Amino acid sequence: MNKKANQKGVTALLIAASCILVLLISGMPSVKKATKQNCTSITGIVAEIKSGSPGLIIHLQDNPHIFYISSKTNIHLTSTELEKAIKGKYIQLYTIQHWSPLDPFSSMQEIHRLQLGDNDIIFSEF
Repeated sequence: MNKKANQKGVTALLIAASCILVLLISGMPSVKKATKQNCTSITGIVAEIKSGSPGLIIHLQDNPHIFYISSKTNIHLTSTELEKAIKGKYIQLYTIQHWSPLDPFSSMQEIHRLQLGDNDIIFSEF
């Protein structure tokens, strides 16, 4: 009987470890290259711009999501320059939509293109 209980414990531990491994792997961001075709357009008025851990962080009015330009891809913009250029203005952001169990509501989205109006591109990866 003791061997049976011990075997159930090992089985349960293996199942739990497998589930955690699956969640970790599925939580990794996709490595898709951003293009205009696989991005979703989001528009809004810029409420706040900060410099933080993932890069330049942009908050839009009446939008609970956090948008950011990764410090890995941004080599020329600073938060001061960006604030002067777009704070209080109507902008268009392009982000790749992907689901992750670590962020199921996509509350934090990476910006792959940022523009004012139709033609004034501030930042773009494509």
